[in-house]
Amino acid sequence: MKMEKRNKASFVRKMIIKLSTLILIVFGVATLIVLANCQKPTIEPVSIETNDMCSFCKMSISEKQYAAELIDEDGQAFKFDDIGCMSNFVKQKKNKTSIRATFVMDFDRRDWLKGEEAFYVRSSEFNTPMNGGIVAFKSQSSAEDAEAKFHGTLLRFTEVIK
Repeated sequence: MKMEKRNKASFVRKMIIKLSTLILIVFGVATLIVLANCQKPTIEPVSIETNDMCSFCKMSISEKQYAAELIDEDGQAFKFDDIGCMSNFVKQKKNKTSIRATFVMDFDRRDWLKGEEAFYVRSSEFNTPMNGGIVAFKSQSSAEDAEAKFHGTLLRFTEVIK
C-alpha cells in the first residue's frame, strides 16, 4: 500500500514537471512570435516610373537626379520631381499622416539615399525642374566639392525641410 502511494506521488510529480516544462516552452515560443511581429519592416524607396507625376507641382518626373520621395505611416509613397517640391509639401503639411521615411536621389550616382543621411547643396547654378536649386549627395566630401564648384551652400536635411 505504501509503495502504491509512493508510485502515485512520484507519477504525479513527474506529470507536474512535464506539464510545467510544456507550459514554459509554449510561453517562450509565444513570446518570440509576438516580439518578432513587433518589429517595423524596413521601408525601401519606390522606383520612379516614366508616367509618375510630382505629388506637389503635378509635373512629370523626368530628371531622376533631382527626384525625392517620402513614405507616410500608411505606406503611401509621395514622389517629387525636385527636392524643393518635397520640402514645400512637408512645410505645407499636404500629407495627412506622419512621415515614416524620406529618400532623395544622389546627384552623382543616381541612386536613392535616406533623406536624413544625405548632404545637400543649394545653388542657383543647379537647374532643377522647379528651380529649387537643391541637390543631394551621399558623402560630405562630394557635397563640399559641389558647394565650391557651383558656388552653393551646404545644408543638412533639417535645413532643407524647414
